[in-house]
Amino acid sequence: MTIMERYHNSSCTTQRRKKYHHYQQNYNPIILVVAVVFVVATTTTTIINDTIMFTQWRNAGSSAASFSRTPSSSSSSFVDALLPMSTVVSTIDRRSSHITHANKNFVGLIINDNNKYTRLRALPPKAKSESDDDDKVLSSSLLPSYDMVVVGGGSAGLTAAKFASGTLKKSVLIIEEERLGGDCTWTGCVPSKSLIASAKASKMARNYAIQNSNKNNNNIENKNDENNDSDDTHHRKKVRANFDQVRTYFQEKQKSIYEADDSPKALKKYGIDTITGMKACLTSPTTVSFLSSNFDDSDSKKTTTIVEAKDGILLCTGAKPNRPTSTTIPGLSDIDYLTYEEIWTRDFDGDGSLPNRWTVIGGGPIGCELAQALSRLGAQVTIVTGSSGILLSNVDDVEVSQLMKEVFEKDENIKVVLGRLSKVEPSLNNNNNNNDDNDNDRKTSRHVAYVKVTDSDETDGQQEVIIEGDVMMLSIGRIPETEGLGLETVGIDIDERTGGIVVNDSLQTTVKGIYAAGDCTGDKQFTHYAGYQGAVAARNILLPFTDPGKLGNDVPTATFTSPEVATIGYSERSAKAEFGEKAVGVSLLYLDEVDRAICDGFTKGLIKVIYSKRGKKKILGATIMAPVAGELIGEISVAMKAGMTWPNLAKAVHPYPSYAFALQSMAAEVYYEEVGKYRWVYRILKRFNL
Repeated sequence: MTIMERYHNSSCTTQRRKKYHHYQQNYNPIILVVAVVFVVATTTTTIINDTIMFTQWRNAGSSAASFSRTPSSSSSSFVDALLPMSTVVSTIDRRSSHITHANKNFVGLIINDNNKYTRLRALPPKAKSESDDDDKVLSSSLLPSYDMVVVGGGSAGLTAAKFASGTLKKSVLIIEEERLGGDCTWTGCVPSKSLIASAKASKMARNYAIQNSNKNNNNIENKNDENNDSDDTHHRKKVRANFDQVRTYFQEKQKSIYEADDSPKALKKYGIDTITGMKACLTSPTTVSFLSSNFDDSDSKKTTTIVEAKDGILLCTGAKPNRPTSTTIPGLSDIDYLTYEEIWTRDFDGDGSLPNRWTVIGGGPIGCELAQALSRLGAQVTIVTGSSGILLSNVDDVEVSQLMKEVFEKDENIKVVLGRLSKVEPSLNNNNNNNDDNDNDRKTSRHVAYVKVTDSDETDGQQEVIIEGDVMMLSIGRIPETEGLGLETVGIDIDERTGGIVVNDSLQTTVKGIYAAGDCTGDKQFTHYAGYQGAVAARNILLPFTDPGKLGNDVPTATFTSPEVATIGYSERSAKAEFGEKAVGVSLLYLDEVDRAICDGFTKGLIKVIYSKRGKKKILGATIMAPVAGELIGEISVAMKAGMTWPNLAKAVHPYPSYAFALQSMAAEVYYEEVGKYRWVYRILKRFNL
């Protein structure tokens, strides 16, 4: 008997063979029935879809429109080959495509923008036009299907795409109308923090120049000044930073961060496809279109490309500066004012000079940061708080606002006006002018601003303050960017109060399958929060179940003035309003009691932690005004997320002398207070040697 015969007749093999025959007898009919049902269902669905689409195409064209049909091996490609004769079909060189890192072998039809089709399928990859040569193919009207399509390449969009593609290994396409990186890279965080660093160095140099007026520091330009001002005001006019050199500095930082994190080359490492310079528009709950102008900039040559998202679409279009009209503020449109977007690229008079007199409208985070930076660079700055009548009204702490006002006026030589801008007039005064206004076609930036004050005691009883300046910068908020997205086409709701896209706790819009994250939702506008929401939205689109995308007031914030101001959770006022004054505890420590602040010479500020007096002393929030407030608030954020109570923070050892050690000291006071309440219990236990 051969080895194979022995194996065949073995008991083990016999048992396996019996099980196999049993499997064949019992399950083969079931498999056959399932297969037949699947084939019938698939065929029926395809026929129905083709019939519907054929009807839509016939109605979209005209009754006289003729169609061509290309033979195919399957019924599913029937509609793929249909094309109205009036449709313009163009050719495109693969190497010149705007579509970066996309599957270049995927070929389809370019459909003229006049015809609106909700769904198209691509031609086979090898399909070519008969009249095209080997180097030309039909440009795809439908890119390869992606698991997720992201509209907007800012903080939210980039974080979502990197999470989806890098971590979940999903196919992702980003469509960005302008530049990848968003406001943070080009007009927000990166240039402003680089400007703040330059301003800090400039202030140190100016202080050195004040003490040594006959010496000049590098990157400082001496200005002739015929006025007879004294002390810091005199030197502020005389010594101002060269803004061109400052611009060169922050542009280097922008380039470095962009190339490392935001560029198409950087995103390619994650497997992310990108399309830039094109406006995206929703055409259905599963498709996004954009105009392509590969051949000509004229509208007649532009074609519509449609992209399909299999799992979901994520809108991350960000926000833009609020620009009031002359109806809101009379005369505003008559001057050439700036916002936080234009200041980074504006060449004021061609020689690198920083204009002398600046009027900053808005006392929020952006306005305060830029006002202080401009002052430190040598400009004379007046900041108008707005209707709130206080600086940093977003902080919800009057004491912090008053301290910042004191810092601005006494330490930074910034004039603070508590009021709102009511009217603007162009100025014809040529004194202290740094702008070249000889061009009659260009509006002047010189202005006279009229401000209605909110506290006449601050202005010696005056109800209106008149401010003359060379440049006005508006920093009065940002509004969600939602125009032209086709939201009304698919039925997505807009919040009437904020102007943002309405989303639920999972960040899904009012249309299933379409999500929104970041500033475009009208929620808190912070880069780190937008990034968080982007990741959560991508997770909710691509994975089962959902995570919450809204954090309420548990989002840490930081304004990077000097000193910095940071908050998280409840303020003292809001906590007492919600829980009652007796239920809320406040730990307060001023910087003149912090050893590190005394050593550094920065004693204007405070650390305030809000906690519940009930139960285990849960941390409710914090407000910090200190040189490293942005770092300290991060520790509070971690403690709150981990559920750590305020007294327990005392058990975490902090290095001395550091600003963080102040947190441990403050928590220790509450901890020892708790221990003291139970002294009698400890005495009894001690008697039993416990």
